[in-house]
Amino acid sequence: GKLGRALVDLLPPKHRQRQNYFMSWTWQYSVGQVRNALQMWKAPMAAENVFFYMCFFVNNQFRLIVDGTPAGSDDLEEVFEENLRRCGQMVAILDGWHQPRYLRRVWTIYEQYVACSLKIDVAFVMPHEASASLSQKISIGDKGIAE
Repeated sequence: GKLGRALVDLLPPKHRQRQNYFMSWTWQYSVGQVRNALQMWKAPMAAENVFFYMCFFVNNQFRLIVDGTPAGSDDLEEVFEENLRRCGQMVAILDGWHQPRYLRRVWTIYEQYVACSLKIDVAFVMPHEASASLSQKISIGDKGIAE
């Protein structure tokens, strides 16, 4: 076979499940930011029943980037929409509330546009520090919100 595989391919089949949440994020986030934001998220079901579609683990990055295979790069919009529909829900991770990186990327804005168009439920989450900072600013009132 060809070199390269998706990280999820390294898991035994019994540990792979149908994803029920699409994770929207940026590659600029640290693992700690993603982990902390997910810890802040209140899943509407038991954690053992939550399975994320996260492109980093599912896409074969080698074949997308090096080979430029059509199974992903040429029809990325269709592949994205299909995965989002299949998951049916999205968790979007912001690194912070004040000028988040997430809102400066065209692709993540596009993800939100598509989710809205498809009427997909989206939960926005932030790491604890960012959430606490936002809560503190809101508690100040108009002055805090204006900052």
